[in-house]
Order: sequence, then structure tokens, then C-alpha cells
Amino acid sequence: MARKAVSARKKAKALATAAGRKKAASGKAKRTLKLALPAWEIGWAGKGVGSKIGGLAAVVEELPAELQAAAQRQGIDLEIEVLSPCFAHYERGGRGLKPTGQTVTARLDGHEFPFEVYRAPSPDRASKLIYFWDEGQLHWTRARAIYPEDPALGLRLYASLSQAMAAYIAAGDFDTIHAHDYHVGLIPFYLPEEVLRRVPFHFTVHNATYQGTCWVGGAGYQKLRSIGLPEHTFHDYFDYFGHLNLMKGVVIRTHQLGGRVTTVSGDLDGSWGYAAELRRNQSELLAEAQSQKGWDPVQSVYVPNGHLDVFEKIPVAGITNGLADKNRPEKMRELYGVSVRAMQRHSDQEFFRHPEVREEMSRRNHRFDAGRLDVKERLKRLLHLEAFGSEPVWDPILLTAVGRLVEQKNLGLVLDVAERVFAHDAGAKFVIMASPQGSEGVEVQRGFQALAGRYPDRFYYSSAFNHPLSRLILAGGDFCLIPSRFEPCGLVDYEASLLGNVVIARHTGGLPKVSHCAYLYEWLDVADHRGEAQAFFAKIREALDNYRYRPEHHLKTVARAMGVDASWAPAADRYLQLYRYGQLMKRWQEARRELTAKFVESLGEDRELFREFLAPGAAPYADPSNWALKRALETAPPSRP
Repeated sequence: MARKAVSARKKAKALATAAGRKKAASGKAKRTLKLALPAWEIGWAGKGVGSKIGGLAAVVEELPAELQAAAQRQGIDLEIEVLSPCFAHYERGGRGLKPTGQTVTARLDGHEFPFEVYRAPSPDRASKLIYFWDEGQLHWTRARAIYPEDPALGLRLYASLSQAMAAYIAAGDFDTIHAHDYHVGLIPFYLPEEVLRRVPFHFTVHNATYQGTCWVGGAGYQKLRSIGLPEHTFHDYFDYFGHLNLMKGVVIRTHQLGGRVTTVSGDLDGSWGYAAELRRNQSELLAEAQSQKGWDPVQSVYVPNGHLDVFEKIPVAGITNGLADKNRPEKMRELYGVSVRAMQRHSDQEFFRHPEVREEMSRRNHRFDAGRLDVKERLKRLLHLEAFGSEPVWDPILLTAVGRLVEQKNLGLVLDVAERVFAHDAGAKFVIMASPQGSEGVEVQRGFQALAGRYPDRFYYSSAFNHPLSRLILAGGDFCLIPSRFEPCGLVDYEASLLGNVVIARHTGGLPKVSHCAYLYEWLDVADHRGEAQAFFAKIREALDNYRYRPEHHLKTVARAMGVDASWAPAADRYLQLYRYGQLMKRWQEARRELTAKFVESLGEDRELFREFLAPGAAPYADPSNWALKRALETAPPSRP
């Protein structure tokens, strides 16, 4: 399956290149496409015009420029507007966001909330950034706090922003809407019918673990009425075991409108990656987990779709994200002394604590590629100095991890294997940078601190994140640990692989895309920590032994990792094809309406007879065209005498 994923990406890239050449040679006039791209996070946090908490922001930051490149290949004149909330820490007016003078209104509990619309060009000039600000709704936000902790408050905030964005879209001349994650998923519920008939709506799931659920306690109708939606839509779209579920609503609505629900890894058929995982129910996962464990009973499995069965019924397509070229070691600014000095001048945080590391990283160029691994060796030495305060002796093996201490990342598993790793290889060392979140994260942090205290020359841990040091950790490390519970796409696997830091990970989500140059273990019983630790350790041991006793094999693996095709081109071309498909679907829907209307008109005096006998079946025996015909018969004006 992993080879299938890699070959599919290569084939998609080849087709995209061929299509681009064909378009260029044809000399045809460019098509035009105006795209609305709503998202809660849009990246560009360092530029002061956006926010970044997770992978969603990284994708939305890079996607517009890649779509523009794809549009040029396909002969499309593309205009992109990225829509997002205006968080309180942004600079409004002055040199920051410029007011447009436009105001759009949202209603909650019958009260109006006017949103001011601001605009800024994206730093890469690939899109316009459109922001929506209402002090009453957004005054509390700041750089690291943009999501309400209270689900009821979140529902009201997402509803009001979706209303504001829908009003803006309705007033514009957009050709396609591509919304990212459930926070903006209510947009199609607030758009006028005439807009929905004309403009395709597509929706991308970035992480189905978070679905925007809010307990309504039997008051679902009232809750929807409070955010300006018809009461009947609660059972049609949102009802989820007594909760109101935004993800469920937008997935169903997108499908009904003829758009596609996509996710961030896999293929159009959903045969691998997160697209495949979202379709799997608990019974299927339990059966597979049992086959992994043999006679030992399975205790519990993690269900990626959160038991939301609409994912099992509505097709989800995978379009695997890429990674911008700036993440390649030969182009990475954090490895170039001039850039490091510039970043340090604008930061209150000292990036490196060791004086020699500080001097070397700010003075020299450490960019490298697969043909200059001597530079990577220098970075490995600097990382050892930074982490352990000493020169490396013999040939240490640096096992690294960069991320967050949350349940998803499962980095607590390192606590279960660290001492076994030390016993297996006297030169193995851990370098971990991960900030804790929640009580579980704090508990793992304490464990890491205890290990660092017992093994100061073999275990390094930092909870304080800084970007240049994180790049040094990935560039100077030998192996990158990613034992994630789930990983919808995976960006750190790309980042590590391109830097020659070979991945050791659980086989989940989008991580199989690097399986040809990584060590992946299979495990589903999340309650059996001992069993998973054994599976994880087995892969670490295999990787250490190949490094130590099969150096040529290891270097070939490093070369394959650095040669990973992380290009955005296949995904960007696929997205543009998706937008074209959406427009064709609107044409098909209009043709069906016209055909139905003509048939109803042709019935003449037989219309009542036909209407009386027409009885479409219910699911799974329903014929949608017969139901559409029934609705047309009931709403059509009387036939002419």
C-alpha cells in the first residue's frame, strides 16, 4: 500500500506536468477562477498577519502560492481570497491590516453583530487576506489563544464568523468556495440558495478528532434558532447523541450540494492514508488489532472518525499535502548564518545556549544536500554540543523528536523505551523538544525531566520551543520519533526526511508516504502500552543496528529520505481539478433541473395522475432523481389548460 501511495504521487506529478505542457502548447485563452478559501488559521504568524497553532495553518499558508503555480500550468487566471477571523493581537490599520470600509452582519439570539472587514496582501503575494473583526466577539483572542475552551461559546463564535464570511461571499463574485475544517463549516448554511445553485462548495477535513460538538441537552431546536438556523436542520444535519456536531453538518451539506469532502492524505478513491482511516468503524479496527496481537485480547482501539458514521457513508477523497521547497536543507534559512542573525535581532529569546553553537550557527552557512553530508555531520556535532554541553565521543546516534506533548503525538511512549535503548546501544542518545499541553502532557514532561536528570549525557529535553533550535535538532539528528496515535497528513515526517533524519513512526494516517525510507511499526491496541512499546522498540532497535552494523544500508536510506518527493504540485493540480469538477457538477445539477421542469411541463393534464402514483423509495432503495421529480411536481405551477 505504501509503494502504491508513492507511485500514485509520482504518476499524479507526471500527469500534472504533461497537462501543463499541453495547455502551454495549445495557446488557448486563460479561464478565470475566483476562489474563496475560508479557514480559522492561515499561517504567516511571524509576519503579523496570521496565526499558527497547528498543521492547518501551515497548509493554508503554503497552498495559495502552489495553487497559483498550478493555475499557470493549467492556463487558469486564478484569484484567491483567504478568509479568516481578525484576532485581537493583529495590527488593524496603520502598516497592518487595511480597513475596506465594508461591514457584514451576523445575528445571535436576534441581536446583530457588525463585523468590520479588513484586507492585506499575503506576504508571498499569491492571495488577498480578508479579515472579519468584531470586538465583542474577538476581543479575548491572542497569539496562542484563538479557540474558545467552552463549546457553547465556540458554537456562537463559529456561527457568527460563518455568517460574516457567508455575507461577504454572497456579495462577491466567487466561482468556488473551499472551506478548511469545521470552524468555518456553517458557511453553506448561511449562503443564499441562488449562490449555492451557482457556486460549488468543497470542504477539507484536517483533523476529525475535533468535530465542534456542543451538548444541547434536548434543546437542539432552540440552539439552532439562537444562531439563526432553521430548527428542522438539527435532526437533518447536526444531531449527534444529544450533541450538536458541526463536522457532521458540513460533511452532509457539502455532499448534498454536489461538492466533495476531502482530507489531507490518501487518494481520490480513499484507498490509503487518512481518507481510508476515516471510513473505518470500530469493529473493523478491533478485528485488525486482534490479528496483530494473536491470542492476546484487544483492550481498546482509537477510532479516527470519532464514531461519526457519516464518514463511512459519504465518500471522502484524499489529496495529500505537500511541503514548500523552503524546507529543503539546501534552501532552509535557519541553516544560513545571515538569516539566523536577522531572526535573533528580532527575538527576545536566545536561540542557542552553547556559545560555540551560537557563534557557528550565526556565522556560517550550514545548508546541505545528499551530496554534502559532511555539513550534516557538522550540524550533528553542534547539536550534541547544544544538548549535552560536550564534544561527541565515538559515534553517538541521536534520536530526536519535535512536537507537542499531547495524546495525539503519543511521545510518552519514549519513556517506556528509553532505558532499553540505552542498554541496547551505548551511543544512543535522545534529543527532544516538546511543550506540554494538558495534565497528560505535564505528566510526560515530568518523566522526561526525570530521565534528563538521571542520564544528563544521554537524554536532553526542552519544553521551550524556538524555531532555529528545532531546525538544528531535525537537521543534526539521525532518527526522528513519531509514534503518533493519529497523523492525518504528517508534516514533520516530510521535514525530518528531507533533512536526512530517518523517521521511526507508527503506521498511521499520512505517514506511510515515507515508508520506503522509514521504519514504521503497526499497532492498534491503544490500551496495551506494554505491547506498543515493544513494537516501537523493535523498530528503534532495527534502525540502530542498521546504522551501527550496516552503514551502507543506512546511508542509502538517508539518501532515499532526502530524495522524498514532497512537492505540492500533484496536490495543487488535484485541487484545481476539484474546483473544475465542482463547476461541472453545477452544470449537471442545472441540466437535471431543466430536464425535470420540461418533463413536468410536458405532462399536461396527466400531471395529477403521475403525481398521485409516483412513490419514490426510501434509502437504501431511493432514486434521487425520482425524489427531485416529486418535489418539482408538488411545487410546479398549475398546468396550462
